[in-house]
Amino acid sequence: MVFPFLFIANPDSDWGPDCAHPIGVDGDDLEPSLYKLMVVFASVFGAMHFITWSFSMPTLTELWMWRSSSVALTSLPILGFLCFAAGSRLSSNHWDSLATSFGFLSLVCLILHPLIRLAIAVDSVVLLRSLPDTALFVLSWSDAIPSL
Repeated sequence: MVFPFLFIANPDSDWGPDCAHPIGVDGDDLEPSLYKLMVVFASVFGAMHFITWSFSMPTLTELWMWRSSSVALTSLPILGFLCFAAGSRLSSNHWDSLATSFGFLSLVCLILHPLIRLAIAVDSVVLLRSLPDTALFVLSWSDAIPSL
């Protein structure tokens, strides 16, 4: 996820917005607060899909697919970050086998998150096949917005 890298610059760096240096995605040069910000952005993005929790869907399978994807999109960034933080703390305390397990779980979360985002995007397009009749009404905006 590169979104926060584009807008948050390191104050210690010597490049500005007019320089041609690429923005690095190395984990070593980032502040821990940027990791937390990335987790917040990803979780808020997943939480926005809860708005459609009680919407009507064509099939019960699609409804539960949407709901489970929403829960996963919200919780996977948090779970991945917690597993990464626990694994890095345990590796410094010589619990290497447990740290490897936590590292594997954070990698699984990192791989699953974009796949679930893709599933939500595909499901959004597929749901256009059965729009309600009210979706095709033509609104008269001149009646809805008073003129000056």
